[in-house]
Amino acid sequence: MTFHLRSVAVATLVAWWSVLPASAEIEKFMRPCEQKLCPFFRASLAIPKGWQEDQAATNKLNMQVLVPRGNTYDNAEAVIYATVTFNPEKKPIADFIAEDHARWRKSTPDVKISPLPDVVRTSGGEPFRVHEFQAPSRRGQPFERVATTVDTDKDGNPFLLGVVLTAVSRKGLLEAAQAYLSVLKAY
Repeated sequence: MTFHLRSVAVATLVAWWSVLPASAEIEKFMRPCEQKLCPFFRASLAIPKGWQEDQAATNKLNMQVLVPRGNTYDNAEAVIYATVTFNPEKKPIADFIAEDHARWRKSTPDVKISPLPDVVRTSGGEPFRVHEFQAPSRRGQPFERVATTVDTDKDGNPFLLGVVLTAVSRKGLLEAAQAYLSVLKAY
C-alpha cells in the first residue's frame, strides 16, 4: 500500500512539473560562426503538445525553431520561432514594434498589419504585444503573428523577445494558433 501511494505521489508530482511553464529568462551561449565565436541568445520556451524543436534549423538559423511533430522547418505548414535581441539602450517595446512595422511596410508594400489583444504571461512579466501580418507577395511567409515582449538574462541584462508564428496559408496559421498562444502564455 505504501509503495502504491508513493508511486501515485511521484506520478502526480511528475505530471504537475510537466505542465509548469518554462522559466522566463534569456540564456546566453557562444557558438562558432564565420571562423569566430558569436553570441546566441535563447528564450526558455515551453514546447506545446504535438510540437518539437527542430534542432537543425535552430542551429542553422540561430533562433529557437518549433515545428509540428513529424515535420521540419523546411516542410511544416506552420512554424513557431523565437528571436532574442540584446537591448542595452532599454528601447521601449512600442519603439521596437514601430521600427519593425516600418521595415515591413518599406520591404513589403502590400503588407496588412493588424493589432491583436496582448497576451498576459504566466510569469507576470511585461505582456506580449501581438500583431498579425498578411503579406500575399511574400510566398515563404504570407501569414504571421508576431508577439513582442522584454526579458532579462540571469545577470539582469535587457533583451527584446519576438515569438513568431509563420505559415504558408491562412488555414495553417489558424490551425497552429492555439499552440502558439500556449507558448506565449507559458512564458
